[in-house]
Amino acid sequence: MKNEPAQTEGTPKSETRACWMVVDDNEHVLQAITNLLAAIANAEIRAFRSAPEALAAFAAAPETFQLVVTDLEMPQMNGLELCQRLHQLAPSLKIVLVTGSALMSHETAEQNGFFGLLHKPFPLDQLHSVLKRAEVSLAN
Repeated sequence: MKNEPAQTEGTPKSETRACWMVVDDNEHVLQAITNLLAAIANAEIRAFRSAPEALAAFAAAPETFQLVVTDLEMPQMNGLELCQRLHQLAPSLKIVLVTGSALMSHETAEQNGFFGLLHKPFPLDQLHSVLKRAEVSLAN
């Protein structure tokens, strides 16, 4: 999967929608999170398998993206560095960190610029709660 918008049924193509970014080097996790977001979001979802690729897409059109969901541990550039670089381009961007590491606390994530933290595996209601706090567009 490479920068492919997830299709959400029932939304006219002419209608302007929010656009969210998902970044994870694991294809299965990337697909799962993308599918979850597409099911609950009133947004276009763009998926990236590498942080440098995601950063390049964001830098080319920073006004396009309202939310980023990123993995912590990835090759080339981890989620912490991605968060720092994205915030250099858009300081108010909301970025949610997803990790399998129990060592990352909510406080540490917030201190590093993340809006929210989800520990894998996470239940759908926890994802929904983080997105509601972010005040992003959710489908019913």
